[in-house]
Amino acid sequence: MADAPPFQRTALRRAFAPGIAAVRSQIGPLVVIQIAAVMLVIAYYRSPEMQTVAAKLAGVKVAGGLLFSFLAGGVAGGAIPEFARLLLRRIPRFDRAWAATAGYNALVYGVVGVQVDLFYQLQGLVFGTGNDAQTLIVKTAVDMSLFTTVISIPTAVFLYAWKRRGFRFDGWRSAFSRRFYAKEVWPTLIPCWAFWIPVLLCVYAMPADLQFCFAVLAEAAWSMVFVFMVTRP
Repeated sequence: MADAPPFQRTALRRAFAPGIAAVRSQIGPLVVIQIAAVMLVIAYYRSPEMQTVAAKLAGVKVAGGLLFSFLAGGVAGGAIPEFARLLLRRIPRFDRAWAATAGYNALVYGVVGVQVDLFYQLQGLVFGTGNDAQTLIVKTAVDMSLFTTVISIPTAVFLYAWKRRGFRFDGWRSAFSRRFYAKEVWPTLIPCWAFWIPVLLCVYAMPADLQFCFAVLAEAAWSMVFVFMVTRP
């Protein structure tokens, strides 16, 4: 980057700026959630009572299948942040516009929830379900470098961009352009990596049938940053 032309360095700074600003504005809550994730993993492996409760939750998830993943993702990533904004008076009142926003956020995160669940299952088939250090690092690296950058984040970013453009189908072609990725997807990856890399190490440290449920707990905190950033003009 030091040898890059000035215009390239300026473009990179502009691309990084929104993500860096989002991380700085939310660094306190994000770190708290990351610490809580570590403590939850420790508590799970040390508490038989917590393991019993977690096993029941895992049973509900398995029985619910992808429908559970869609609903859990929608509630954690879409509904909870909007209710938090309402309670904190970040939005004026409960009305039709608020309900439409909350509903669309839930739809977006429901879709991402299904993607995440399927990807976790694929990771288990490819890399196994162990929780040794090598497996955790490999799964986290593949998640952050491939799944996140190519599938989950671009999907969510495009769905919000599609909404801003009035749900016109002629905008779908832009989702596969370099310009769209550089302008709208790339900035969101910075806060995503900053938050999810430590959290994913905790996610993959859990038993396979609990990984999605664990990730959903962290999803609400992450979505507050993500929704705020991608819904700005």
